[in-house]
Amino acid sequence: MTIVLGTRFLRYALIAGGLLVADGRGRADYQPSLTSPTKTPTTAEVLGSLHEADQKEIQAGQIAQKNGRSKAVKDYGKMLVKDHTAADGKVAGLAQKENVDLVAATPAPGPNDMGTTATGPDFDKKFAQEMLDDHRKAIAALTAARDSTADPQLRKLLTDMLPTLEKHAAAAERIIDAEFNK
Repeated sequence: MTIVLGTRFLRYALIAGGLLVADGRGRADYQPSLTSPTKTPTTAEVLGSLHEADQKEIQAGQIAQKNGRSKAVKDYGKMLVKDHTAADGKVAGLAQKENVDLVAATPAPGPNDMGTTATGPDFDKKFAQEMLDDHRKAIAALTAARDSTADPQLRKLLTDMLPTLEKHAAAAERIIDAEFNK
């Protein structure tokens, strides 16, 4: 069982950048459940997926800084890089504390893990919509993972990450609102 965070930036996902259980078959139409009735995701699986998600959200932030047309999108990209770099440091710290090999626990990138699909003159609007969708799914999935884990340190990490994801979703929504009001 693999846990992944994000949709467009992660296999079958969430985000920066949701935690979803994927079957590893590589099917784009596969809709995994958040929890398995037979197995709760291990701490290593969750940490590996969080690490992968942080790396993808950092990449998305860099793309936004490079391709964004508005100051708001460029600033959003900077926020993604800063916040997900900090989050990844916490993930790595917990992995070290719990003797989890983060490299081994991180899912291999899939063929659809190429970063944002937003391009062209509508980059800002498309990117912000992708980020809003991804972060909403991530919030739901992270909450489900937090509520199902028996690991108190992992639960605390996931609880601490939620406000940042909520901030990212709200910021993406503000960008979308500004784009539609142009």
